[in-house]
Amino acid sequence: MMRFVIFCLLAAGFSQAEDILGQGEFRYRVVPGWGRESLGEVNVKNGHAVAVDSLGRLLFLTDDVRNNVIILDSKTGGLIKHWTARMPGAHGMSLVREGEREVLFITDTQLHEVRKLTLDGEELAHYAWPERAKLHGTANEYRPSKTIHFANGEFCVFDGYGKDYIFHYKPDGSLLRWWGGNLGEGENQLKHWGPHGGGLDVSDSAKTRVIIAMSDQQEIKRFTVEGKFIDKIAMPGGNPRDVVLWGEYAIVPHLGDQWPKDKNAPGFISIVDREYRIVSNIGAPAAVYQDGVLQPMKSDGRTFIHPHGVAVDAEGNLYVAQFASPAAPLLKLERIK
Repeated sequence: MMRFVIFCLLAAGFSQAEDILGQGEFRYRVVPGWGRESLGEVNVKNGHAVAVDSLGRLLFLTDDVRNNVIILDSKTGGLIKHWTARMPGAHGMSLVREGEREVLFITDTQLHEVRKLTLDGEELAHYAWPERAKLHGTANEYRPSKTIHFANGEFCVFDGYGKDYIFHYKPDGSLLRWWGGNLGEGENQLKHWGPHGGGLDVSDSAKTRVIIAMSDQQEIKRFTVEGKFIDKIAMPGGNPRDVVLWGEYAIVPHLGDQWPKDKNAPGFISIVDREYRIVSNIGAPAAVYQDGVLQPMKSDGRTFIHPHGVAVDAEGNLYVAQFASPAAPLLKLERIK
């Protein structure tokens, strides 16, 4: 318990205002106290996800049913508004542009569903458990963790806390296909606990790729849109919870360096290039490769507690949502240029 308290105090910014984090072109400094006063005005349970909208506002997802979404000024950390979707298991949040508007897709691991909402909290659509696929005995076995979205309105739901399937939907919400879990053979399957988060790589229009952060498996896997395995990238010592694509790079938050063996172990964040080679570790020593093989990584033990979700703004600053981190559920890291 004492070790956890120390992590909380350090991650809250009490002793690292001048610390420079990361390596090479991707170096950062924690902004001390950013958003702390605003979060003190509302109820926050666990930090789960973050997104920056077209107005530059930060949307912060929590699983506190009194206010699932907290909207802050990304520059000052000032509170703009907050609202609830009455989702006790709110977990993943995707900000999606549909024509002239932006909407949110939020997954709930306790209600076993996905909801589509406006940025003001109005519910637009509801997606229940995929009963048609006949892969779950009851709705309780379905525990969606994240959605990813195609430009044509199609989307995939990761059953990351349920049975590890990927469900692909048409824009109207009808089920198109499903894969992963125990389907197929070899690497086409997704082990439990596996598909926690990920993204959709459309950098090559002829080769769109589904990128999956295989959390407790300590790896990232890449698939075709149809669910055919392409390759995997080992992340030893990490616990990749998401993959946020960012230009020619991607950002990977690791919940903890010994998770789930040691659930008090602190995490860190990796920035990788498009070959998924780490170019900067934030809150951890630089990645070491021997004969092209990434060696086990380790948190610095003082920057983060449990990074769960990350977002980046137009200036390259990072916003980090932290799970089980009451002293610092949300952090801002300013990029040093």
